[in-house]
Amino acid sequence: MQQLNTPLWLDGADTRYAPLDGDADVDVAVVGAGITGVTAAHLLKQAGLRVALLETGAVGSGATGYTTAKLTVGHGVVYRDLVGKHGVEVARAYARSNQEAIEQVAALVDTHRIDCDFERASNYVYAESRGEAGQIEEEVGAARAAGVAAELTHETELPYPVAAAVRVDGQAQFHPWKYLAALAALVDGDGSRVYERTRAVHVRSGDPCVVETQRGRVRARHVVVATQLPFLDRGLFFAKAHPTKSYAVAAKVPADAAPRGMYISVDQPTRSIRSTPGSDGGRVLVVGGEGHKPGTDPDTDARYRKLEDFARERFGVGDVRWRWSTHDYVPVDSLPYVGRLRRGDDRVLVATGYAKWGMTKGTLAAAMLADAILGRPNPYAQLYDANRLNPRQSAARFAKENAQVGGYFFRDRLRSRPGRDAVERLAPGEGTIVRVGAKQYAVSRADGGELHVVSARCTHLGCIVGWNPADRAWECPCHGSRFAADGTVVQGPATADLPRRELD
Repeated sequence: MQQLNTPLWLDGADTRYAPLDGDADVDVAVVGAGITGVTAAHLLKQAGLRVALLETGAVGSGATGYTTAKLTVGHGVVYRDLVGKHGVEVARAYARSNQEAIEQVAALVDTHRIDCDFERASNYVYAESRGEAGQIEEEVGAARAAGVAAELTHETELPYPVAAAVRVDGQAQFHPWKYLAALAALVDGDGSRVYERTRAVHVRSGDPCVVETQRGRVRARHVVVATQLPFLDRGLFFAKAHPTKSYAVAAKVPADAAPRGMYISVDQPTRSIRSTPGSDGGRVLVVGGEGHKPGTDPDTDARYRKLEDFARERFGVGDVRWRWSTHDYVPVDSLPYVGRLRRGDDRVLVATGYAKWGMTKGTLAAAMLADAILGRPNPYAQLYDANRLNPRQSAARFAKENAQVGGYFFRDRLRSRPGRDAVERLAPGEGTIVRVGAKQYAVSRADGGELHVVSARCTHLGCIVGWNPADRAWECPCHGSRFAADGTVVQGPATADLPRRELD
Protein backbone atom coordinates (compact mmCIF):
# COMPACT_ATOMS: atom_id res chain seq x y z
CA MET A 1 0.00 0.00 0.00
CA GLN A 2 1.33 3.41 -0.90
CA GLN A 3 1.91 5.87 1.92
CA LEU A 4 0.95 9.51 1.60
CA ASN A 5 2.54 12.12 3.87
CA THR A 6 4.55 10.23 6.50
CA PRO A 7 3.12 10.58 10.02
CA LEU A 8 5.34 10.80 13.06
CA TRP A 9 4.44 7.26 14.14
CA LEU A 10 5.42 5.63 10.82
CA ASP A 11 8.70 7.50 10.36
CA GLY A 12 11.19 4.64 10.21
CA ALA A 13 8.53 1.92 10.37
CA ASP A 14 9.28 -1.09 8.20
CA THR A 15 7.65 -4.10 6.58
CA ARG A 16 8.51 -7.23 8.55
CA TYR A 17 6.31 -10.03 7.24
CA ALA A 18 6.01 -11.78 3.91
CA PRO A 19 2.77 -11.68 1.93
CA LEU A 20 0.44 -14.64 1.69
CA ASP A 21 1.63 -17.09 -0.96
CA GLY A 22 -1.11 -19.56 -1.84
CA ASP A 23 -3.81 -20.87 0.49
CA ALA A 24 -3.90 -21.20 4.28
CA ASP A 25 -6.16 -22.83 6.87
CA VAL A 26 -6.61 -21.34 10.35
CA ASP A 27 -9.22 -20.97 13.07
CA VAL A 28 -9.68 -17.20 12.63
CA ALA A 29 -8.74 -14.85 9.79
CA VAL A 30 -8.36 -11.21 10.84
CA VAL A 31 -8.44 -8.68 8.01
CA GLY A 32 -6.69 -5.43 8.92
CA ALA A 33 -3.62 -4.97 11.12
CA GLY A 34 -4.55 -1.79 12.94
CA ILE A 35 -5.37 -1.40 16.62
CA THR A 36 -8.51 -3.57 16.39
CA GLY A 37 -7.11 -6.33 14.22
CA VAL A 38 -3.74 -6.77 15.91
CA THR A 39 -5.26 -6.69 19.40
CA ALA A 40 -7.98 -9.19 18.44
CA ALA A 41 -5.43 -11.48 16.79
CA HIS A 42 -3.25 -11.40 19.90
CA LEU A 43 -6.15 -12.14 22.26
CA LEU A 44 -7.35 -15.02 20.09
CA LYS A 45 -3.90 -16.55 19.80
CA GLN A 46 -3.47 -16.27 23.57
CA ALA A 47 -6.71 -18.27 23.88
CA GLY A 48 -5.16 -21.08 21.85
CA LEU A 49 -6.54 -20.41 18.36
CA ARG A 50 -4.58 -20.35 15.10
CA VAL A 51 -4.85 -16.89 13.56
CA ALA A 52 -3.99 -15.39 10.18
CA LEU A 53 -3.59 -11.58 10.33
CA LEU A 54 -3.85 -9.99 6.87
CA GLU A 55 -2.86 -6.42 6.02
CA THR A 56 -2.96 -4.58 2.69
CA GLY A 57 0.19 -2.61 3.53
CA ALA A 58 2.26 -3.07 6.68
CA VAL A 59 1.22 -3.49 10.30
CA GLY A 60 -0.12 -0.20 11.63
CA SER A 61 0.11 1.57 8.27
CA GLY A 62 -3.60 2.31 8.03
CA ALA A 63 -5.69 4.64 10.17
CA THR A 64 -3.90 3.61 13.39
CA GLY A 65 -0.62 4.96 12.06
CA TYR A 66 -2.26 8.31 11.29
CA THR A 67 -3.82 8.96 14.68
CA THR A 68 -2.87 11.37 17.46
CA ALA A 69 -2.67 8.25 19.68
CA LYS A 70 -4.57 9.34 22.78
CA LEU A 71 -5.99 6.78 25.19
CA THR A 72 -8.81 8.56 26.97
CA VAL A 73 -12.48 8.51 27.94
CA GLY A 74 -12.61 12.28 27.30
CA HIS A 75 -13.89 12.32 23.73
CA GLY A 76 -14.77 15.99 23.41
CA VAL A 77 -18.21 16.83 24.82
CA VAL A 78 -19.41 13.28 24.28
CA TYR A 79 -21.16 12.71 27.61
CA ARG A 80 -23.49 15.66 27.19
CA ASP A 81 -24.49 14.13 23.86
CA LEU A 82 -24.79 10.56 25.16
CA VAL A 83 -26.87 11.45 28.20
CA GLY A 84 -29.23 13.54 26.10
CA LYS A 85 -29.53 10.97 23.32
CA HIS A 86 -29.30 7.61 25.09
CA GLY A 87 -29.61 8.24 28.84
CA VAL A 88 -27.28 8.02 31.82
CA GLU A 89 -26.89 4.23 31.87
CA VAL A 90 -25.61 4.13 28.30
CA ALA A 91 -23.20 6.98 29.06
CA ARG A 92 -21.96 5.03 32.12
CA ALA A 93 -21.34 1.91 30.06
CA TYR A 94 -19.56 3.97 27.38
CA ALA A 95 -17.24 5.54 29.94
CA ARG A 96 -16.57 2.26 31.72
CA SER A 97 -15.79 0.36 28.51
CA ASN A 98 -13.34 3.00 27.30
CA GLN A 99 -11.53 3.16 30.64
CA GLU A 100 -11.28 -0.64 30.65
CA ALA A 101 -9.68 -0.41 27.21
CA ILE A 102 -7.06 1.98 28.57
CA GLU A 103 -6.28 -0.44 31.37
CA GLN A 104 -6.06 -3.32 28.90
CA VAL A 105 -3.45 -1.46 26.87
CA ALA A 106 -1.56 -0.69 30.08
CA ALA A 107 -1.70 -4.36 31.11
CA LEU A 108 -0.41 -5.57 27.74
CA VAL A 109 2.41 -3.03 27.84
CA ASP A 110 3.35 -4.16 31.34
CA THR A 111 2.97 -7.91 30.76
CA HIS A 112 4.99 -7.98 27.56
CA ARG A 113 7.32 -5.12 28.49
CA ILE A 114 6.46 -3.24 25.31
CA ASP A 115 8.64 -0.19 24.68
CA CYS A 116 6.07 2.14 23.12
CA ASP A 117 6.48 5.44 25.00
CA PHE A 118 3.45 4.63 27.14
CA GLU A 119 2.76 7.47 29.56
CA ARG A 120 -0.01 8.17 32.01
CA ALA A 121 -1.48 11.62 31.42
CA SER A 122 -4.46 13.78 32.28
CA ASN A 123 -6.94 14.60 29.54
CA TYR A 124 -8.45 18.07 29.09
CA VAL A 125 -11.43 19.18 27.04
CA TYR A 126 -11.21 22.96 27.07
CA ALA A 127 -12.72 26.20 25.84
CA GLU A 128 -10.72 29.35 25.21
CA SER A 129 -13.73 31.62 24.76
CA ARG A 130 -16.20 32.47 27.50
CA GLY A 131 -18.98 31.82 25.04
CA GLU A 132 -18.07 28.12 24.91
CA ALA A 133 -17.43 27.73 28.65
CA GLY A 134 -21.04 26.71 29.17
CA GLN A 135 -20.42 23.58 27.08
CA ILE A 136 -17.59 22.64 29.41
CA GLU A 137 -19.72 23.08 32.52
CA GLU A 138 -22.47 20.92 31.01
CA GLU A 139 -19.93 18.27 30.03
CA VAL A 140 -18.51 18.10 33.55
CA GLY A 141 -21.98 17.43 34.94
CA ALA A 142 -22.78 14.81 32.31
CA ALA A 143 -19.39 13.10 32.70
CA ARG A 144 -19.83 12.88 36.46
CA ALA A 145 -23.30 11.43 36.01
CA ALA A 146 -21.67 8.83 33.75
CA GLY A 147 -19.24 7.87 36.51
CA VAL A 148 -16.21 9.74 35.18
CA ALA A 149 -14.08 11.46 37.81
CA ALA A 150 -14.24 14.74 35.90
CA GLU A 151 -13.08 18.03 37.38
CA LEU A 152 -13.93 21.56 36.26
CA THR A 153 -10.77 23.63 36.13
CA HIS A 154 -9.54 26.95 34.79
CA GLU A 155 -5.84 26.09 35.07
CA THR A 156 -3.83 24.12 32.51
CA GLU A 157 -0.20 23.88 31.45
CA LEU A 158 -1.02 25.39 28.05
CA PRO A 159 0.89 28.60 27.26
CA TYR A 160 -2.37 30.52 26.84
CA PRO A 161 -5.40 31.05 29.11
CA VAL A 162 -8.55 28.95 28.91
CA ALA A 163 -12.04 29.92 30.04
CA ALA A 164 -12.84 26.45 31.39
CA ALA A 165 -11.72 22.83 31.03
CA VAL A 166 -12.81 19.32 31.93
CA ARG A 167 -9.92 17.44 33.51
CA VAL A 168 -9.87 13.64 33.78
CA ASP A 169 -6.86 11.94 35.36
CA GLY A 170 -5.67 8.37 34.85
CA GLN A 171 -5.60 8.50 31.05
CA ALA A 172 -2.66 7.59 28.80
CA GLN A 173 -0.81 8.15 25.53
CA PHE A 174 1.59 5.98 23.55
CA HIS A 175 3.40 5.32 20.26
CA PRO A 176 0.89 3.26 18.28
CA TRP A 177 3.25 1.66 15.76
CA LYS A 178 5.72 0.50 18.41
CA TYR A 179 2.81 -0.99 20.35
CA LEU A 180 1.33 -2.80 17.35
CA ALA A 181 4.71 -4.01 16.10
CA ALA A 182 5.32 -5.69 19.45
CA LEU A 183 1.86 -7.31 19.56
CA ALA A 184 2.14 -8.49 15.94
CA ALA A 185 5.44 -10.19 16.79
CA LEU A 186 3.59 -12.10 19.50
CA VAL A 187 0.94 -13.18 16.98
CA ASP A 188 3.33 -14.52 14.34
CA GLY A 189 4.48 -18.09 14.98
CA ASP A 190 3.28 -21.37 16.51
CA GLY A 191 0.60 -21.94 13.87
CA SER A 192 -0.41 -18.27 13.51
CA ARG A 193 0.89 -15.95 10.83
CA VAL A 194 1.04 -12.25 9.98
CA TYR A 195 0.80 -11.48 6.25
CA GLU A 196 1.67 -7.98 5.03
CA ARG A 197 1.15 -6.65 1.48
CA THR A 198 -1.91 -8.91 1.20
CA ARG A 199 -5.11 -7.18 0.14
CA ALA A 200 -8.36 -8.97 0.95
CA VAL A 201 -10.98 -8.41 -1.76
CA HIS A 202 -13.87 -10.63 -0.69
CA VAL A 203 -15.15 -12.77 2.18
CA ARG A 204 -17.51 -15.72 1.82
CA SER A 205 -19.28 -16.83 4.96
CA GLY A 206 -19.77 -20.54 5.56
CA ASP A 207 -18.12 -23.58 7.11
CA PRO A 208 -15.38 -22.73 6.53
CA CYS A 209 -15.41 -19.04 5.69
CA VAL A 210 -13.11 -18.04 2.84
CA VAL A 211 -11.14 -14.79 2.62
CA GLU A 212 -10.11 -14.15 -0.95
CA THR A 213 -6.99 -12.06 -1.49
CA GLN A 214 -4.89 -11.11 -4.48
CA ARG A 215 -2.32 -13.69 -3.34
CA GLY A 216 -4.42 -16.67 -2.31
CA ARG A 217 -7.25 -17.76 -0.05
CA VAL A 218 -7.53 -18.17 3.71
CA ARG A 219 -10.06 -20.63 5.07
CA ALA A 220 -11.23 -20.12 8.66
CA ARG A 221 -14.13 -20.85 11.02
CA HIS A 222 -14.46 -17.13 11.79
CA VAL A 223 -13.43 -13.91 10.05
CA VAL A 224 -12.88 -10.54 11.71
CA VAL A 225 -13.09 -7.58 9.33
CA ALA A 226 -11.11 -4.82 11.07
CA THR A 227 -10.59 -2.46 8.12
CA GLN A 228 -11.82 0.79 9.70
CA LEU A 229 -14.96 0.74 7.54
CA PRO A 230 -15.89 -2.79 6.42
CA PHE A 231 -15.15 -3.31 2.74
CA LEU A 232 -18.05 -5.79 2.64
CA ASP A 233 -21.08 -3.75 1.60
CA ARG A 234 -23.66 -6.32 2.69
CA GLY A 235 -23.57 -4.94 6.24
CA LEU A 236 -24.53 -1.46 4.92
CA PHE A 237 -22.12 0.20 7.34
CA PHE A 238 -21.21 2.71 4.65
CA ALA A 239 -24.75 4.09 5.18
CA LYS A 240 -24.54 4.07 9.00
CA ALA A 241 -21.11 5.65 9.51
CA HIS A 242 -19.83 8.61 7.52
CA PRO A 243 -16.31 9.81 6.76
CA THR A 244 -14.67 12.88 8.19
CA LYS A 245 -11.14 14.03 7.46
CA SER A 246 -8.65 15.61 9.85
CA TYR A 247 -5.04 16.74 9.80
CA ALA A 248 -2.04 16.73 12.13
CA VAL A 249 1.44 18.21 12.28
CA ALA A 250 4.34 17.47 14.62
CA ALA A 251 7.56 19.28 15.53
CA LYS A 252 10.38 18.94 18.02
CA VAL A 253 10.22 21.18 21.09
CA PRO A 254 12.32 21.46 24.27
CA ALA A 255 11.10 19.16 27.02
CA ASP A 256 10.20 22.08 29.30
CA ALA A 257 8.03 23.68 26.58
CA ALA A 258 5.93 20.61 25.88
CA PRO A 259 2.57 19.96 27.55
CA ARG A 260 2.41 16.55 29.27
CA GLY A 261 -1.38 16.40 29.29
CA MET A 262 -3.65 15.70 26.34
CA TYR A 263 -5.92 18.49 25.12
CA ILE A 264 -8.81 19.02 22.74
CA SER A 265 -10.78 22.22 22.28
CA VAL A 266 -14.51 22.74 21.88
CA ASP A 267 -13.85 26.06 20.11
CA GLN A 268 -13.89 25.95 16.33
CA PRO A 269 -11.72 25.10 14.55
CA THR A 270 -10.88 22.19 16.85
CA ARG A 271 -7.34 21.86 18.13
CA SER A 272 -5.99 18.57 19.50
CA ILE A 273 -2.69 18.85 21.40
CA ARG A 274 -0.28 16.41 23.03
CA SER A 275 3.43 15.62 23.12
CA THR A 276 5.52 12.48 23.02
CA PRO A 277 9.14 11.65 23.89
CA GLY A 278 11.67 12.63 21.22
CA SER A 279 14.81 10.77 20.23
CA ASP A 280 17.16 13.43 21.64
CA GLY A 281 15.76 13.81 25.16
CA GLY A 282 13.32 16.52 24.09
CA ARG A 283 9.67 16.15 23.16
CA VAL A 284 7.67 16.16 19.94
CA LEU A 285 4.55 18.35 19.90
CA VAL A 286 1.55 16.96 18.00
CA VAL A 287 -1.24 19.34 16.93
CA GLY A 288 -4.34 18.13 15.07
CA GLY A 289 -7.63 19.46 13.78
CA GLU A 290 -9.07 21.17 10.67
CA GLY A 291 -11.74 18.53 10.02
CA HIS A 292 -13.96 18.47 6.92
CA LYS A 293 -15.57 16.03 4.49
CA PRO A 294 -12.95 14.23 2.36
CA GLY A 295 -12.60 15.08 -1.30
CA THR A 296 -14.32 18.47 -0.98
CA ASP A 297 -11.58 21.02 -0.23
CA PRO A 298 -9.48 22.32 -3.14
CA ASP A 299 -6.93 23.95 -0.80
CA THR A 300 -5.91 21.33 1.75
CA ASP A 301 -2.44 22.88 2.02
CA ALA A 302 -4.15 25.69 3.93
CA ARG A 303 -5.30 23.15 6.52
CA TYR A 304 -1.73 22.19 7.29
CA ARG A 305 -0.60 25.83 7.28
CA LYS A 306 -3.20 26.75 9.90
CA LEU A 307 -2.01 23.95 12.20
CA GLU A 308 1.63 24.93 11.66
CA ASP A 309 0.83 28.59 12.38
CA PHE A 310 -0.97 27.58 15.57
CA ALA A 311 2.01 25.50 16.73
CA ARG A 312 4.43 28.35 16.02
CA GLU A 313 2.31 31.10 17.56
CA ARG A 314 1.28 29.20 20.68
CA PHE A 315 4.29 26.97 21.33
CA GLY A 316 7.16 28.68 19.49
CA VAL A 317 8.06 25.66 17.36
CA GLY A 318 10.49 25.99 14.51
CA ASP A 319 10.65 23.47 11.71
CA VAL A 320 7.53 21.34 11.34
CA ARG A 321 8.95 18.01 10.28
CA TRP A 322 5.87 15.76 10.10
CA ARG A 323 2.41 16.31 8.70
CA TRP A 324 -0.32 13.84 7.88
CA SER A 325 -4.06 13.43 7.44
CA THR A 326 -6.54 10.63 7.91
CA HIS A 327 -10.19 9.69 7.59
CA ASP A 328 -12.39 8.34 10.35
CA TYR A 329 -16.02 7.30 10.48
CA VAL A 330 -18.73 8.83 12.67
CA PRO A 331 -21.75 6.61 13.45
CA VAL A 332 -25.23 8.09 13.17
CA ASP A 333 -26.06 7.42 16.85
CA SER A 334 -22.65 8.25 18.42
CA LEU A 335 -21.81 4.63 19.36
CA PRO A 336 -19.44 2.27 17.52
CA TYR A 337 -20.67 -0.84 15.73
CA VAL A 338 -19.12 -4.09 16.97
CA GLY A 339 -20.32 -7.63 16.30
CA ARG A 340 -21.87 -9.65 13.50
CA LEU A 341 -21.71 -8.35 9.95
CA ARG A 342 -25.31 -9.51 9.48
CA ARG A 343 -27.99 -10.88 11.76
CA GLY A 344 -28.08 -14.67 11.86
CA ASP A 345 -24.45 -15.11 10.81
CA ASP A 346 -21.98 -15.49 13.68
CA ARG A 347 -19.04 -16.34 11.41
CA VAL A 348 -18.13 -12.89 10.04
CA LEU A 349 -17.61 -10.11 12.59
CA VAL A 350 -16.87 -6.41 12.16
CA ALA A 351 -16.01 -3.25 14.08
CA THR A 352 -16.31 0.34 12.86
CA GLY A 353 -17.54 3.84 13.69
CA TYR A 354 -14.93 4.99 16.22
CA ALA A 355 -15.58 8.71 15.61
CA LYS A 356 -11.88 9.72 15.81
CA TRP A 357 -11.25 7.89 19.11
CA GLY A 358 -10.02 4.58 17.77
CA MET A 359 -7.28 3.79 20.25
CA THR A 360 -9.69 3.05 23.09
CA LYS A 361 -12.66 1.96 20.99
CA GLY A 362 -10.52 -0.28 18.78
CA THR A 363 -9.11 -1.97 21.87
CA LEU A 364 -12.51 -2.55 23.48
CA ALA A 365 -13.86 -3.77 20.12
CA ALA A 366 -11.03 -6.31 19.88
CA ALA A 367 -11.92 -7.72 23.28
CA MET A 368 -15.60 -7.92 22.31
CA LEU A 369 -14.82 -9.69 19.04
CA ALA A 370 -12.53 -12.18 20.79
CA ASP A 371 -15.25 -12.91 23.35
CA ALA A 372 -17.82 -13.46 20.60
CA ILE A 373 -15.58 -15.97 18.80
CA LEU A 374 -14.66 -17.76 22.03
CA GLY A 375 -18.30 -17.96 23.15
CA ARG A 376 -17.79 -15.78 26.21
CA PRO A 377 -20.36 -13.19 27.36
CA ASN A 378 -19.35 -9.56 27.05
CA PRO A 379 -21.07 -6.79 29.06
CA TYR A 380 -21.02 -4.38 26.12
CA ALA A 381 -22.22 -6.69 23.34
CA GLN A 382 -25.75 -5.31 23.31
CA LEU A 383 -24.73 -1.67 23.70
CA TYR A 384 -22.43 -1.74 20.65
CA ASP A 385 -24.33 -4.39 18.67
CA ALA A 386 -23.42 -3.86 15.02
CA ASN A 387 -26.99 -4.65 13.93
CA ARG A 388 -28.84 -2.55 16.49
CA LEU A 389 -31.92 -0.60 15.49
CA ASN A 390 -32.55 2.66 17.36
CA PRO A 391 -34.37 5.00 14.97
CA ARG A 392 -35.15 7.60 17.62
CA GLN A 393 -31.46 8.30 18.20
CA SER A 394 -30.27 7.94 14.62
CA ALA A 395 -33.03 8.56 12.04
CA ALA A 396 -32.41 12.29 11.55
CA ARG A 397 -28.64 11.95 11.23
CA PHE A 398 -29.02 8.89 8.98
CA ALA A 399 -31.32 10.78 6.62
CA LYS A 400 -29.12 13.89 6.55
CA GLU A 401 -25.85 12.08 5.89
CA ASN A 402 -27.22 9.78 3.20
CA ALA A 403 -29.01 12.65 1.49
CA GLN A 404 -25.64 14.38 1.32
CA VAL A 405 -24.06 11.26 -0.17
CA GLY A 406 -26.81 11.13 -2.77
CA GLY A 407 -26.16 14.76 -3.55
CA TYR A 408 -22.46 14.07 -4.16
CA PHE A 409 -23.26 11.07 -6.35
CA PHE A 410 -25.61 12.85 -8.74
CA ARG A 411 -24.30 16.42 -8.57
CA ASP A 412 -20.73 15.46 -9.40
CA ARG A 413 -21.89 13.59 -12.49
CA LEU A 414 -23.85 16.58 -13.80
CA ARG A 415 -21.58 19.48 -12.86
CA SER A 416 -19.54 21.17 -15.57
CA ARG A 417 -15.89 20.15 -15.77
CA PRO A 418 -12.90 21.49 -17.68
CA GLY A 419 -12.03 19.80 -20.94
CA ARG A 420 -8.80 18.14 -22.00
CA ASP A 421 -7.15 21.54 -22.52
CA ALA A 422 -6.99 21.85 -18.70
CA VAL A 423 -4.49 19.00 -18.64
CA GLU A 424 -1.81 21.12 -20.28
CA ARG A 425 -2.18 23.75 -17.57
CA LEU A 426 -1.60 21.30 -14.69
CA ALA A 427 1.53 22.12 -12.72
CA PRO A 428 3.50 19.44 -10.83
CA GLY A 429 1.51 18.35 -7.77
CA GLU A 430 -1.82 19.47 -9.20
CA GLY A 431 -4.80 17.33 -10.13
CA THR A 432 -8.24 17.89 -11.59
CA ILE A 433 -11.30 16.10 -12.91
CA VAL A 434 -11.57 16.39 -16.70
CA ARG A 435 -14.68 15.67 -18.76
CA VAL A 436 -14.24 14.30 -22.26
CA GLY A 437 -17.59 13.53 -23.82
CA ALA A 438 -19.64 11.66 -21.25
CA LYS A 439 -16.63 10.37 -19.35
CA GLN A 440 -14.79 11.91 -16.42
CA TYR A 441 -11.10 11.35 -15.79
CA ALA A 442 -8.96 12.01 -12.72
CA VAL A 443 -5.76 13.58 -14.00
CA SER A 444 -2.70 14.63 -11.98
CA ARG A 445 0.86 15.64 -12.78
CA ALA A 446 3.86 14.25 -10.90
CA ASP A 447 6.89 16.34 -9.96
CA GLY A 448 8.78 15.05 -12.98
CA GLY A 449 5.99 16.12 -15.33
CA GLU A 450 4.51 12.66 -15.84
CA LEU A 451 0.72 12.54 -16.14
CA HIS A 452 -1.39 10.05 -14.24
CA VAL A 453 -4.79 9.49 -15.85
CA VAL A 454 -7.27 7.23 -14.06
CA SER A 455 -11.02 6.79 -13.90
CA ALA A 456 -12.69 9.43 -11.74
CA ARG A 457 -15.28 6.95 -10.42
CA CYS A 458 -14.51 5.48 -7.02
CA THR A 459 -14.33 1.70 -7.31
CA HIS A 460 -16.47 1.30 -4.20
CA LEU A 461 -19.88 2.65 -5.29
CA GLY A 462 -19.03 4.96 -8.15
CA CYS A 463 -18.93 8.46 -6.64
CA ILE A 464 -16.63 10.98 -8.33
CA VAL A 465 -13.38 11.45 -6.42
CA GLY A 466 -11.78 14.79 -5.52
CA TRP A 467 -8.12 15.85 -5.50
CA ASN A 468 -6.33 16.53 -2.23
CA PRO A 469 -3.35 18.69 -3.29
CA ALA A 470 -1.57 18.55 0.08
CA ASP A 471 -1.51 14.75 0.19
CA ARG A 472 -1.52 14.33 -3.59
CA ALA A 473 -4.31 11.82 -3.38
CA TRP A 474 -7.78 11.19 -4.75
CA GLU A 475 -10.52 11.02 -2.11
CA CYS A 476 -14.13 9.88 -2.29
CA PRO A 477 -16.52 12.34 -0.60
CA CYS A 478 -19.25 9.69 -0.26
CA HIS A 479 -17.58 6.92 1.77
CA GLY A 480 -14.00 8.03 2.30
CA SER A 481 -11.92 5.76 0.07
CA ARG A 482 -8.48 7.18 -0.73
CA PHE A 483 -6.27 6.54 -3.74
CA ALA A 484 -2.72 7.57 -4.56
CA ALA A 485 -2.15 9.80 -7.57
CA ASP A 486 -1.66 6.75 -9.80
CA GLY A 487 -4.97 5.26 -8.63
CA THR A 488 -3.60 2.74 -6.14
CA VAL A 489 -5.94 2.11 -3.19
CA VAL A 490 -4.60 3.68 0.00
CA GLN A 491 -7.68 3.34 2.21
CA GLY A 492 -11.00 1.51 1.80
CA PRO A 493 -13.81 0.65 1.71
CA ALA A 494 -12.72 0.38 -1.95
CA THR A 495 -10.65 -2.74 -2.63
CA ALA A 496 -9.80 -2.08 -6.29
CA ASP A 497 -7.50 0.58 -7.73
CA LEU A 498 -8.87 3.36 -9.92
CA PRO A 499 -8.45 1.94 -13.44
CA ARG A 500 -5.85 3.63 -15.59
CA ARG A 501 -7.14 5.45 -18.63
CA GLU A 502 -5.79 7.08 -21.77
CA LEU A 503 -6.61 10.61 -22.95
CA ASP A 504 -6.47 10.55 -26.74
